[in-house]
Amino acid sequence: MIEQLPRACRSEWLSRVDPATIQDADFPLDDILRDSLYYPASGFDGDPVRYLAGNVLSFVYVDYGHSRKELDDELTSPGFRGYEVIARRNVTERELTPRGWTPSFPSPADGDPSRYRDWMKKPFCSWIIMQRRMEMPASHGPKRFSLLYLCADGVAAFQALYVANGKFPAIVAVIQPGHGFGGNYTNFEDPERIFARSVLENPAGRPRFLLYGGIARDEYPCWPDYTERLRSLWKTGGGIIRVWQNPQQPHSADDATRRR
Repeated sequence: MIEQLPRACRSEWLSRVDPATIQDADFPLDDILRDSLYYPASGFDGDPVRYLAGNVLSFVYVDYGHSRKELDDELTSPGFRGYEVIARRNVTERELTPRGWTPSFPSPADGDPSRYRDWMKKPFCSWIIMQRRMEMPASHGPKRFSLLYLCADGVAAFQALYVANGKFPAIVAVIQPGHGFGGNYTNFEDPERIFARSVLENPAGRPRFLLYGGIARDEYPCWPDYTERLRSLWKTGGGIIRVWQNPQQPHSADDATRRR
C-alpha cells in the first residue's frame, strides 16, 4: 500500500462473496468498478497489486494477447505472493454491459484495430477472488482483493465497462503498453489517441491517479493534468513506475456526486 494514496474503505462487498455460491450469485458489477484500478495491456504484471493492494481492492486487467489457459497457469504459478484463489467464475458480456453499449470507433490516426487480429486470443472474462494466506500477517496486505481479467481490447473494454455503466476508475495504469511492433494497434500513452480520449472524456469522470512508466519511459506523465508526482516505484524486470495525481479530480464516483 502507498501511504500517499487513500486507503480502500469499501471491503464489505468482498467479505460477502461466498465461494460456495459465487457461481449463482448476482455479479456485483458496480462494486467491482467503483474505486477500481484499470490496467489495459496488462499481461500478467503483478506490480499494481504488489504496490497498491490496500489502496485498491478491485483490479481490472485487460489484454487481448493471452488465453484462458495462460491465465490459469499464471494464477497457479507464480500467482500473487501470499494469496490464494478462493473463488472464481466466468462472466458473460451481458453481465459486464447490462445497459448495453455503443462503441466509439477509432479514427484512422488512432490506428487499425485489425492490425493484430492474429495476435488476439479468444475473448473471455474471469472474476477471481484472492484471499491472504492464513500464515501471512495482516501487514502483508488486505484480507481479500478482486481481480477481473478480460481477454479484450483495452479501449473497447474501458468504453464498455466504465463509460457505458456511468463509472470511472480511481486509477489507470499505463505501464509499458507497447504499440507498433509492441502488439497494440494504438498508442495508449498519447493523450490525443483513442484510449486517452475514452478515459479523459468519460462523462462520469476522470481517474484521480495515473500509474505511468516502464523501461526507458520519460520521467514526466504521459497525459496532461496529472501534474503531482506522489511516488516512484521499481518495476519488476527493470524500469520505474511513477504515481501521478490529478489534484482536480475526486477519488471516487461518490466524491464526484457530492461535488456536483
